[in-house]
Order: sequence, then C-alpha cells, then structure tokens
Amino acid sequence: MSLLLRRMSLENFRKFRAPHEIAGLTDGLNVIIEPNETGKSTLLEAVRAGLFLKHNSKTQLITSFQPHGDEVGPEITLDFEVDGAAYALKKRFISRAMAELSGPRGRSQGSEAEDALQRLLGFEQGRGFDTGMAGALGMLWVSQMDGLSVTPPGERVRDLIGATLQGEAGTILGSAAFERVRGRIESQCREYLTATGRPTGRYTAAQQRAAAAAAALNEAEQKEAALEAAFDDLAKVRAQLATLRRELEDDHDAEERAALLARLDTARSAAQQLATRQAEAIGAAGHLAALEDLAARGSQASTRQAAAQTRRDKARAERGALSLRLGEARSKAADAAEALTAARTARGDARTALAEARSFDAARQRREAVAAAHERHAGILALEAERKALEGSAAHRVPAEVLADLEAGEREAIRHRTLLEADGTRVELVGPAVALTRDGGPMEPGEWMLTRETRIGLPGGGELVLRPSQALAGAQAALDKAATRQATLLAQWQLESLAQGHARNEAAREAQRGAETLAARIAAAAPVDRDLGLLAGADALKVFVAAHPLIEADERAENRPVADFERIAETCETAYARAEAFLKQADDDLRAAEKAETPLAIDEQTALNDLSGIADELTRLAAHPDFAALDTALPAAREAGATASVELEKARINAQAFDEDALRRRIATLAARRKAAEDSRGELTTRIAALEAKVESEGGKGLAEHAAAAREEDLAARAALVRIEEEAETLRLLRDTLGEAQTETARTITGPVAARAARYVGRILPGGEPAFGEDLGLAAIRRGGTDEACEQLSRGTQEQLAILTRLAFADMLLEEGRPVSLILDDPLVYADDTRLDAMIELIIEASQRMQVILLTCRERAFRHVPGNRIRL
Repeated sequence: MSLLLRRMSLENFRKFRAPHEIAGLTDGLNVIIEPNETGKSTLLEAVRAGLFLKHNSKTQLITSFQPHGDEVGPEITLDFEVDGAAYALKKRFISRAMAELSGPRGRSQGSEAEDALQRLLGFEQGRGFDTGMAGALGMLWVSQMDGLSVTPPGERVRDLIGATLQGEAGTILGSAAFERVRGRIESQCREYLTATGRPTGRYTAAQQRAAAAAAALNEAEQKEAALEAAFDDLAKVRAQLATLRRELEDDHDAEERAALLARLDTARSAAQQLATRQAEAIGAAGHLAALEDLAARGSQASTRQAAAQTRRDKARAERGALSLRLGEARSKAADAAEALTAARTARGDARTALAEARSFDAARQRREAVAAAHERHAGILALEAERKALEGSAAHRVPAEVLADLEAGEREAIRHRTLLEADGTRVELVGPAVALTRDGGPMEPGEWMLTRETRIGLPGGGELVLRPSQALAGAQAALDKAATRQATLLAQWQLESLAQGHARNEAAREAQRGAETLAARIAAAAPVDRDLGLLAGADALKVFVAAHPLIEADERAENRPVADFERIAETCETAYARAEAFLKQADDDLRAAEKAETPLAIDEQTALNDLSGIADELTRLAAHPDFAALDTALPAAREAGATASVELEKARINAQAFDEDALRRRIATLAARRKAAEDSRGELTTRIAALEAKVESEGGKGLAEHAAAAREEDLAARAALVRIEEEAETLRLLRDTLGEAQTETARTITGPVAARAARYVGRILPGGEPAFGEDLGLAAIRRGGTDEACEQLSRGTQEQLAILTRLAFADMLLEEGRPVSLILDDPLVYADDTRLDAMIELIIEASQRMQVILLTCRERAFRHVPGNRIRL
C-alpha cells in the first residue's frame, strides 16, 4: 500500500512564521521547483518532525525549529492517506506542546496519538531523527546531501523485507534448531570469552593464576639474584677502595701542580707585554688614518669646488637666454584673461535673457495644460453622470438564486397542476339547483374539478360529502403551497412573472456592461500628467481642478521666442569657450616657460650653496694643526706604524709560547681529580658497610628454597592456562564457523535484492550487475568481470545508485503491504544530461506505483517533467 500526503500546513516553523499551507498533492508525481532559500528543505524537515519526533521532547533539534529570535511553538498539520483511509495529524512543539491524530478509528491525543502513529507507519520514536529508527519512510524520504552516497538500509527496514527475501531464497536462516545450537555454543563461549573476543570467566582466572605465579617467581628470583649481586658488589667495592688509596698516596700530581704554577707566572708577564704592544700599534695606526683622511678631504673639496663653479656659470647663461620667452608668455596670458572676462559677462547676460524667456514659455505651457485638465474634467463629469444612471439600472438585478427558486416553484406548480388535470374527478351540475349549496355557498350550474373535500347541502338539511383520493388532495395542497410561495417571491421583488425577472436581469447586465465601459473611458480621460504633478484617475483630476483655476494669458510670453534667445546664448557660450581655451593655452605656455626656468634657478642656487659650503670646509681644513705640514707628517706616520706592527708581532709570538688558559685548566683538573678521589673514598667506605650489613641479614632467609617452590607453581599455572586457551579457541572456532555459515546463507538471501536492483542499474549502467553485502547495502558494481567498490565510483554514479537501490527496496516494501512514498530533496545534482534523462524516466515510472514528491531548485533540468506542479 502507498502512503499519500495530501496537505501540509506550517506555522512558526523556522522561516515560515505566518501560517503557510501546501495543498493539492496527488497520487503520482508531484514536482516543486523553487529557488534556493524558499523553504523546500524546511518543508521536508517539518514533515519528518511531525511524524517521527515526540511532541513533548525539547532537544536541541526541536528548539532549532523555532524562528530566529522568537520564543513560539512550531506547529505542523498533515493530512494523509494510508491504504485508502484518511488521517489528520496536528502536532505542536515546545510552547503548549500537543499531538492529535484523527482517523477511521476516531481521535487520539498526546502519547496515545504518538503510539498510534508508530503502529500505523512502522517506526520508532527517539529524541532526534534517525533514518534507521524511522523505518521505510526514513530511508525513502531523502534530504539534501543524504542521497549523495550509497548506504545500507536500517535494521527495521531489513526486518520488514526479511520474510520476502527468505521466502525467495528458500533458506532456514533464523530457524528454531539453528538458534538452539547457536545459543548453546554462545553460552559456553561466554564462560571463556566476551562477545568481542576478550578473555573472561575461566579464561581470565587462568590468566590471573599464571600472572600471579610468574610474579611470585620473578620476585623470588630477584631476591636470590640480589643476594648474589650483593656478594659480588662487596668484593668489587673493596677492590676499588684499595686502588683509590694507592692513588691518593702518590705525590706525582703535587709536583706537576708546582711546575704548572711557575709557568703560569711567566705566561702572565708575556700577556702583559703583548697588551702594551697592541696599544702602541693601535695608536700609530689611528694617527696614520687621521692624516690620510685629512689629505683626502682636502683633495675632494678642491675637486667639488671646481665642479660647482662650472654648474653655476652654465645655469646663469641658460636663464639669460630664457628671460625673453618668459616675458612674451606673461603678456599673452594677461591679454587672454581680459578677453575671458568680457566673454564671461556676455555669456551671463545671454543666460539671464534665456532663463527669462524659458520662464515665460513654461508659464504659457502650464496655462494650456491647466486648461486641458479643466476640459477633461468637464468630460469626466458628464461620463460619471451617465455611468451613475446605468449603475442605478444595474442595481435592480434579481439574484440568481431567487430566479432559480422562481423557476423551481413554477416547475413544481406545473407538475402538480398536470397531475390534478390528469387524475382529478370532474363534477358537473346541469340545470338549476334549488336549495343546493356548495361548501356553505349557493351552488351554481357548471363543471369543476374535485381536488379537495367538498360538502353539498341538500334540501331537508342533509349533506353530500365528496372526498377525492389522498394523492389528489396532497397534490392540491402542494399546488396551493407552491402558488403561495411563488406569489410571495414575486411580490417581494416587485415582479409580475418569471419572464419579467429574466428581462430585468438582462437589462441590468446591459447597464453593468455600459457602466464598465464608461468607467474605462473615465480612467482613460484622466491619465498621468507629470508636468502638472497630476496622478492618474478621476479623483486626482477633480482635486487638481478644484485647487487650480484657469490661468489668464500673459501677452509677454507670446513676444519672447525661446529659440532666438537660445541661439544668442549658444553664440556667447561658443565665444566664452574659445576665450577660455585661449587663456588655458596662454597659461600652459607661461607655465611651460616658468617650468623651464625653475630647474635653471634651482641649479644656480644649488651651485652657489655648494660653493659656500666647500669654502667653509676648506677654511676648517686649513685651520687643522697638521694640515700645513701634511707633506712631511704623512710619511713619518707611515714609518711609525710599520715599526709598531713589527714589535706587536714579536710580542704575540712570545705570548703564544705560554697558553695561560690551558695552564689554568690543567691546574683545576688536578685539584678536581684529588677532591673527587677523596669524595669517592668516603662513598666506598659507606657502601662497604651497607653491603656487609645486607649480606649478613639476607643470608639466613632461605631464598633458594622459596625460588624453587615458585618455579613449580609457575609451571603448573602455565599448563592450566594452555589447556584453557585450547578450550576457548575450540569454542571460538565453532562460533566463527556458525557465523560463516550464517553469512553464506545471508549471501543467498541478497540474490533477490540484487535481481530487483539490476533492473534499475542496467538502465544507467548497461551490463552492470549490483552486488549487495550482508547488511543489504550495495557494496560493488560488477562490470566486465571486475568488481568496482561503490566508494571508488564517481560522486554522480553513487548518487544515482543510492536512488535506484531505494526504488528497489520500495518495491519490496510495497509487496509486504507497508506504507511507502518517495520524497527527493534536490536529487541528481551531479548527473550528466544522459543519466539525468534516464533517472527522470525511472522516477516517473515509480510514481505510477507510489506517491513521489520531487523538491528541486533546478528549473532548467526538471521543467519538462510531467506531473502535478506545486508552488510554495
């Protein structure tokens, strides 16, 4: 059977704050094509929440349903059908939480409604949405990104289709005999191993005994080894102490230390002489460098002075040649400025005159526009009067239901009148009737129809009572009633007959059409006038006319042609532009001349500044005490520097013969070695005393006997552990063998699944055969004798296979009679054009067996898909 969603309504659910209804869902394919951010995914999530989440839960997921910033209760209403029966569900979360389900068995609320939903749709409710717990619908309602990879169905879905698969495979998987055998083995195996294969029970006890025995043996052997090591350590320490005492009694280190101290005094003297020679060499080198720097500065100053004089003379010559050109440019710029001033004045006068002429012209145009508006207003008033008369005629229309009642009454009266005429009894009195009465009145000769009880008075006081049949009496009463009702309706609407009512309505319709035509003419007669600031419509025109009376003509506006003033203004503008261009060119020429003169002035001034600075520098150099005798002092300083360098080298050679730092390190080493020997002697003496006490204490405890007993217990515990391990391994092997047999049987069951899926897979992968795992999940595709794992396929192929396997499972669930429908949110995002067409054909075929709701934002891809179109 199929689950059919008919209508859904949301309020205060994320972006849908106001009540929003989606109705008109049909049995087959329903297509919702909307842009992003319009609420398609929110719609699917709301349906899931309404069916699968408990109303009184307050998880983070349910809290996220509230619109951002609002503390309100999200509410969902669903109308759906299951196996032809109609149901209505209303659920509200958080604020005033409630759940109500109405169906063929009545109405249930709260937890009772939640339980009824679970029984009806076959799912389990939890704190959050879980596709595994949601059963078939959790697998077939695919949200965004959930359908991009191939995943196995949940446990509940596997259980639902289990009966069909086992029946087709002909297997006894899950039979009572199999379960008894497996139960016995599992119970025995649990005495040794846990479900995950970890030791427990007897196995753990054997391990603990073996570990305790090994620990005891290790402790005994350690104690025994520690005693033997103590004897060895005592002998070694005594030998070390004897060697150390011999080293301390040797005087060789003291003689070496005295010799090193004497050499250290000599090294200090050599180092002092080296420092003196280094200071002398540095002083001589510094004096030589100062004299060489003084000579170099004097030479450089003379060279720069000559160069500066050359630059100054060149700049002065070039500035003299440029002065004539600069004067001409300044004169030309002044003339152009005067011409521009005159052109600006003429342009201003022309602009003022043009503005005045345009003002008069605008006033004339507005006067004409106001006059035209008054003319339109007069025409609209005439049209409105005519329209009002027609609307009055249209108001006399007789309602259609009144005409229908009159027609029905007339038909009823005709029917009863015909019945009376056909079946009624005719009574005729021929000749005079003396002393005869009819219903209390005199009886006249003639014929009448007997339709009701009639009393004829006879002479002598007797009565003749004539009674028609019951049918005729009822027909007469009905005819009287219909006639009375017909007369009442005609009087109420001031009609003489039904035909007059139809004629009145026809005249009213004609009047209404005429009024509508006049309304269109009135609207056309009152257009928008942006020059007057007038909006469209007769009301706006009336307001304007009331506020703007007719304007009298101004004769001055007729004598001021705007075109003449525009030509004069254009001539003045051209003259101004030419004067402005001439001034700009004169200014450019002046700036060019000034620009050419500026660097020459800068060069001249820079050269003068350089000459002044160089003169000051030469004066300072001449005042230096060594500058006058520089020619004789410089060679003498070079000779003194060479002599100091020779003496420094000699002192460095003498100092290198004695390494003061090495002598100090050697003396410190000898001192440290003696101190370390003395410290070691004290430590060895202490260790010997401790070892002697330990040997005396541990020697009498029988450590060898304890070690032998621990070795025997260790051997026994190891043997017991080996036996337990063999038993556990045997039970594990037996359990695994049963599991492999169960797995092999499960492979037999997956055959029908693969056969159903192959019909779909072959449409997009010709020659491809699906292979399913034990969990009924698609594991691989076999093509050309090679298996390709699903995760190695392209993302687009995985997405397509995910939809195809869901279609296969949906067919099986339909065979089991389960509620099934398919919802796809933005499917086939990675499909190429060919695959997309093939997949759409499969989805259309599936919609012939179940309801399919397709949510997508890709209008170009799904525009051609036939189906029921729904708009959000």
